[in-house]
Amino acid sequence: MRAISTDAEREAAVAAWLADSLNRPGDARQQWAGGHIALLALSRRFSAIRLADELVYAVAADADPTTASTVLRSLRGPVIHDPRNRCFYALVPSSPPGPGLGRYATYLGLGNYIGVPRVGDHEPDGTRASYWAVPPTAPGALCDTLRLNAMIVTGTAALEAQAEA
Repeated sequence: MRAISTDAEREAAVAAWLADSLNRPGDARQQWAGGHIALLALSRRFSAIRLADELVYAVAADADPTTASTVLRSLRGPVIHDPRNRCFYALVPSSPPGPGLGRYATYLGLGNYIGVPRVGDHEPDGTRASYWAVPPTAPGALCDTLRLNAMIVTGTAALEAQAEA
């Protein structure tokens, strides 16, 4: 097998891997071609943890001078931002994360679908709901769940401290 050597080849490989979450991968390619978002099934290749915007921003504010994008990059995997619904989706392995994630994070697995932006859509432009806050780097590369759980704990504690103040 030849190594992936260009950004275009990497993006094509990632898009193919994502599309394979559907029984008919061509449906995802058609959706991306016709717009910016494809509705993909969770749990076949990956699942997602939905994170409230305020959780991510609380971690960023607590880790001054860190920005939200730096916090998200620390997860070492792809993250989608949905600014219309004010949440982020960290793509994770398909196994459930264990007991409760708290009120600012929700595990989405089998039986759920997620709107996935076209690979390469890295910036909001006002015409689409979602974009890659942290782009996927390779087929199968997902967020580090230990880092994600630590971020959720940190953000929840910061939000609870703000509510008590």
